Amino acid sequence: MSTLPETGTGTETGIGTGTGTGTGTGTETPPALPEAWMREVDLSLSLAPHLLLTGNVRDRHQVPVTGGRVRLLRVPEVLWEVCRARGYAALLVLDPLRGLYRLDSPQDPEAEENRRIAALVDRYSGAEFDSDLLRELLVALHELYSGAEGLTVPVALVVPYAARTLPGDAVLRADRALFTAIEALGHAAPMVAMPGRPEHETFGLTLIWVCEQQDQLAPAFPVSGDSVRVIRLLRPNLELRTQLAARFIRSAFGAEARQEELESVAGATDGLTGRQVRTTVLTAATLPPGPTVFSDAARLVRVGITDDPWAGDTVRRRLAGAEKYLAHHVLGQPSAVGRTVDILTRAAVGMSGAQSSAARNRPRGVLFLAGPTGVGKTELARSVTKLLLGEEAQPVRFDMSEFRVDESRQRLIGAPPGYVGYDSGGELTNAVRAQPACVLLFDEIEKAHERILDLFLQILDEGRLTDSRGGTVYFSECFIIFTSNIGTQVSEEDKKNDPAASAHRAEELLKQFTDDPSGYFAHFRGAYEKFFDQDIGRPELRNRLGDNYVTLGFIDEQAAVEVLDRSLASVAARVRAVHKAELVVGADARDSLRDAAASNLGLGARGVLNLVESAVVNPLSRELFDTPRAEGARITLVDLFPEDDWRPVWS
Repeated sequence: MSTLPETGTGTETGIGTGTGTGTGTGTETPPALPEAWMREVDLSLSLAPHLLLTGNVRDRHQVPVTGGRVRLLRVPEVLWEVCRARGYAALLVLDPLRGLYRLDSPQDPEAEENRRIAALVDRYSGAEFDSDLLRELLVALHELYSGAEGLTVPVALVVPYAARTLPGDAVLRADRALFTAIEALGHAAPMVAMPGRPEHETFGLTLIWVCEQQDQLAPAFPVSGDSVRVIRLLRPNLELRTQLAARFIRSAFGAEARQEELESVAGATDGLTGRQVRTTVLTAATLPPGPTVFSDAARLVRVGITDDPWAGDTVRRRLAGAEKYLAHHVLGQPSAVGRTVDILTRAAVGMSGAQSSAARNRPRGVLFLAGPTGVGKTELARSVTKLLLGEEAQPVRFDMSEFRVDESRQRLIGAPPGYVGYDSGGELTNAVRAQPACVLLFDEIEKAHERILDLFLQILDEGRLTDSRGGTVYFSECFIIFTSNIGTQVSEEDKKNDPAASAHRAEELLKQFTDDPSGYFAHFRGAYEKFFDQDIGRPELRNRLGDNYVTLGFIDEQAAVEVLDRSLASVAARVRAVHKAELVVGADARDSLRDAAASNLGLGARGVLNLVESAVVNPLSRELFDTPRAEGARITLVDLFPEDDWRPVWS
């Protein structure tokens, strides 16, 4: 097997045009086709006059040739190898840069069929095809087979950029006429004697349309009939990636690859194209040698990050004090904080999912935070983000209550072709593509439509997602956090009858489990399992979440008081910054606030913050508006009386 230069014309490299007589009567039996799509094309040439190739159509593919050599060919070149073995006289390509050209080199240019094909190619060489001219070309190809002097050998036409060449929709008269002609050619394809088997007939004219995604074609394209065979090209599997690794390592490093190198490249490039496998090896050749050089190169190819963002000294130093940092920001949750630190540490050392051999590209870490409202789930997610990415960082947050209907998945991955917003992409895929190393927060995940949750099956298992435009986004450097109130929900009917039903439900749970901590955690764990296994029927999603489930408990009285004190300090700091005055909360007023905070722990820290807003911030705002204070003045909240509305006493 030879080395692989990027360009060239030799038969070893396979870069350039194929050669042959076009009769398919060679003396050597051609080697077996290595990929399933190639064999399907070979079979389909006798079954349908239209072939539609989708998927990995821009890659280069290994094709063995006689003498034990292997060539790397583009899709049109592979198609000619298949067609030539079938006895095709020519393969024409409709190229956006060159117009119409002939890919093969005829052995006898003066043969009648070659002269007629050459005349057709000359007529359309360099042309810019619109609907009218493309229809004219298709009719001209069909007419080559008309009458007593018509061609008697098969010819194929390849349109490599079908989605760009064909009109976006059948709106104009010329567009409708073109799609009608394409459909008619499928029903009235000329028949000729099959090369090598004159007693059988085959299609004289085969049209091969190529595009990455089938839905990129206009709805008017006739894909539903028997005249069109859809063939999908997959990305290289493990065996093909291993073969490519051997070839590229030999070329890049000038030596035969060791077995461990082959395994490293093949494993690190799972899901990549053959071109990207080559880029990975060439990138590795520029990096300092080491046991992870191919993984580092694959990371660069996937997400544009050469260095491991989780292995830096700054992240490790911050994680060393993670428990203290998180406990300072999320009060009264020592168990949840400890569990979160374990998961963060596992992510930092690259051991997330290490028990599974298929976990190489999965997200760096996953957290599922459950518990009642106000206990610190969202605050814990924000604190994790600041811990990992810096004090000014914020998670990329998605409020999943906005994704209650199936159609809203378009916001995450982008609208399909032909719909408004297609060119904008998806909010989720755009965010990860722009910042591969980020924290993704999916708030109140239970409120999303269950089909939207199916997106996370692929993200959590394979670490990638394909957007509406066919681009692949990798989540291998993301830390993903889900939050949920599962276990505290109330029915819509209850909400209608009682606007405060959610608060009352929280109070009931607090009373029920105040003296039964184990029962509390069992309640939420059971609700979590029931939601995925029974309510939405997605036990496989719960399995992918693994042991990353964390329940946050109700805050206790001590935590509520600490939240209150911090909140009051924040209000005083705002008064100092904006009004240049000093706010003092007297002992009686503070006692009233502490009693109120401790009496309503069911609403958690958020309930305490709401208390400060209604009892302090609102009356203070009225006081400052009615009686502005001079700079340096002192405002004292002497006492608070919890009447219908809090009544303050100022001095």
